[in-house]
Amino acid sequence: MGVEVECILPIIGVGENVDVQRLLADVLTRQGLPAVCRGYSHHPLPPGTSLAVEHDSSLRDEERFSGVRWAKVELKTAPLTWTELERVMPPALEIVNYLGARVNVSCGLHVHHNLPEAVEQPQVVRNLQHAWWRVHPVVFGLMAPSRRNNQYCRRPTEAEATQFDGVRTYERLCEKLRRLDRHVGLNFLNLLSPERLTVEFRVHQGTTDWAKLRAWVLFTQRLVEHAVARSCQFSPKPLENSRAGLNAMLISVGLKPNNRVYSKVDKDLRQVGKYLLKRWRHFNQPQDKKVKIAAA
Repeated sequence: MGVEVECILPIIGVGENVDVQRLLADVLTRQGLPAVCRGYSHHPLPPGTSLAVEHDSSLRDEERFSGVRWAKVELKTAPLTWTELERVMPPALEIVNYLGARVNVSCGLHVHHNLPEAVEQPQVVRNLQHAWWRVHPVVFGLMAPSRRNNQYCRRPTEAEATQFDGVRTYERLCEKLRRLDRHVGLNFLNLLSPERLTVEFRVHQGTTDWAKLRAWVLFTQRLVEHAVARSCQFSPKPLENSRAGLNAMLISVGLKPNNRVYSKVDKDLRQVGKYLLKRWRHFNQPQDKKVKIAAA
């Protein structure tokens, strides 16, 4: 798996965007997290490095105080196992936050998951698209309002939900993929590269909080594993963004136990389910209740 964290960092005194990138890369490296400074790139990280500090021109400045200049930064990991990600990201985010990182509506969190099964079993891509179509209203309900109708993480259409139906070979899958746009909530375009073979979840808002990032990575990994293990059929009507819809999603992908689907769910995944419930309540609480809580 791999993670891309978009954020902005203040430029104090003289210097430019690249100077902040170099500083961050140097500090990360000095703390035992080998990092490289470079421009925006889709190329693999150099051997021996865990992180790339890149420039992302799509990010916008924070405008609270005039005269403050901001560096637009994307912190990108090399492909890592979950154990490696748990070792690298918490201290890396601690450093980023220590240097004054901010996120705003222009920032996103992108997570890549390896899906090598797509080559020999392209039906897993169909399964994942079907599953994503079914749960996407609930997933977008877990997001900040800035991500719900965002041109960089568009919702799937019903036509897209069935676009991989009938695909039996990797070659045919690639023919379908070449027609697609990457600015969607779930991007399949990296499956075109035999060297990468990843799917990318782009829907999450920007964050430099490890607890939020951790839960999102585990949830999206679980969704991918579910698509590999199960035959996910197309449902013309996706789940509603409701408490019942959230509960159905948690059960169906294995974040909540159910004897008909997943009878056992480990502690970490149960915690992810509880976290998603908390986030859903945060973003979908009735407005009158929010007002009462704020007044209190």
